[in-house]
Amino acid sequence: MMVASLADPIIARIFGGVVINCNDTFGPASYDVHGLRFVFVPSAHDTATYALDVESRDTESPPFLVQHFESTNMPFFELWTRLEVIAKLLGYPVLELVKESRRLNLHDEDISIRRVDTPTHWIAVGRL
Repeated sequence: MMVASLADPIIARIFGGVVINCNDTFGPASYDVHGLRFVFVPSAHDTATYALDVESRDTESPPFLVQHFESTNMPFFELWTRLEVIAKLLGYPVLELVKESRRLNLHDEDISIRRVDTPTHWIAVGRL
């Protein structure tokens, strides 16, 4: 298992691990629209399955998807990053989950999702 080095910029601490901005560290990764690569590095002995999704705050919400979430009071990318994490952990196409919006409020799954949003990015980390 790779461990984040002291040189890696730590974006957030979550689930005992860290979210970093790094091009060569192994772990669940996500790219923003600008090509920046973010990685979740769990603690050294953590064996849980994780997923990460990141979206830049300056990314425009796609209108054809926004319509599926109009009834919520949450910002689109806050919901979208959550849904992407769920899809990654379940190995399920994210657009199929959009059709099944019930999955936004999981009660029957053992998925824990935490937000570590920054002023520049929406960031969700999930653990299965």
